[in-house]
Amino acid sequence: MIRAQVTDRDALAARPPSELAMYLRAHDWTIRERAGSSVQWVKTVAGEEFEALQPQESTLRDYASRVRDLLSVLAVTEDRSELDILSDISSVSMDIHTVRTFPPDNAPGMIGLEDGVQAFESLRNLVIAAAYAVSVEQPRAVQPARKSADVLKLLREVRIGPSAEGSFIISVHTPVPPRLSPSLFEEELPEPFERRVALKVYDAVRAAYNAANDALVDPSGFDVFTAAVPAGVSANLCEALIGLGGEAGHPFELALRLAPSRPIRARQFPPVRFRRDHLPVLASAAQELRERVPEEGAVVLGNVVRLHREGAGTGEITVAGAVEGDDRLRRVWMNLTDEDYSTAMLAHQEMSVVSVRGDLVRRGTRLYLTNPTAFRITAGEA
Repeated sequence: MIRAQVTDRDALAARPPSELAMYLRAHDWTIRERAGSSVQWVKTVAGEEFEALQPQESTLRDYASRVRDLLSVLAVTEDRSELDILSDISSVSMDIHTVRTFPPDNAPGMIGLEDGVQAFESLRNLVIAAAYAVSVEQPRAVQPARKSADVLKLLREVRIGPSAEGSFIISVHTPVPPRLSPSLFEEELPEPFERRVALKVYDAVRAAYNAANDALVDPSGFDVFTAAVPAGVSANLCEALIGLGGEAGHPFELALRLAPSRPIRARQFPPVRFRRDHLPVLASAAQELRERVPEEGAVVLGNVVRLHREGAGTGEITVAGAVEGDDRLRRVWMNLTDEDYSTAMLAHQEMSVVSVRGDLVRRGTRLYLTNPTAFRITAGEA
């Protein structure tokens, strides 16, 4: 078998000493001594002791050469290519979710442009759905468009990883702080927000997979999805999973690899694979969740484009605009009191922007805002 070697000095020099040390510690190397600008690590493999020198200062003139020597030792002890090991060192403090898609009639590693764009956007939405479920005390079946500061901060930290060999593989890398205490105390220490989100992505996806399987045989198929809401299943998560299947609804699987610098030794994460027949079930579940469960406290901002009232009293209006936290242009129907309807008439005549808060629910192809409050004309733009 051909073992690729790394000779690119820039790639070698880019790995800081902290990543090298965390990788060695995570793979059961132990420190024998510190000498000058290096740390001597040792490990016994199949009865044979190996030594590895890890440079401590990246400012050394021969730093890249020292990393190259370290890689050479690791390649022998692990029986792997230096290229693979260097990649793992780069992500030693990253939780990695990998999505392998299986688009039909495509060469390995290829996918249609539209399906590819949709896959990346859906993977982002999957992370958002899981992060929201972690950030709130009570997960919702329909998540609000506006996200908390914690969710937005996490999105800025998450990275898209390089593609890999396979049908078509995309991945997200979430940085997590390393675990410094012995593994004996893993269960006693709280996990950071980043790690809890990584676990929630996997657990919620598996819960949605199980619900999709059960819904096909359960007389009350929708109930299995509502029962899975505490696990992180939501209309948002189901829609993100559907998007990973692309327009053609191709199969895909999701896997999780936790950062070696922060292991959880008691858990395994086998890949979760969705078939074509799972996707229509997820679509039905997402639609029913949105129709039955309102998005509470939604704020709609836009222009009044339709007015309808018979006589005096309450009346129905339609606002064309956006829901706060979501840039998509949508039409929203709502019934207003006599006073608010008069304000809506004035806004319509003057082409003014209005703002209103309520519970957003889908009925068929329409969006309705129930329990509308705080209806007013604003000075902003839709």
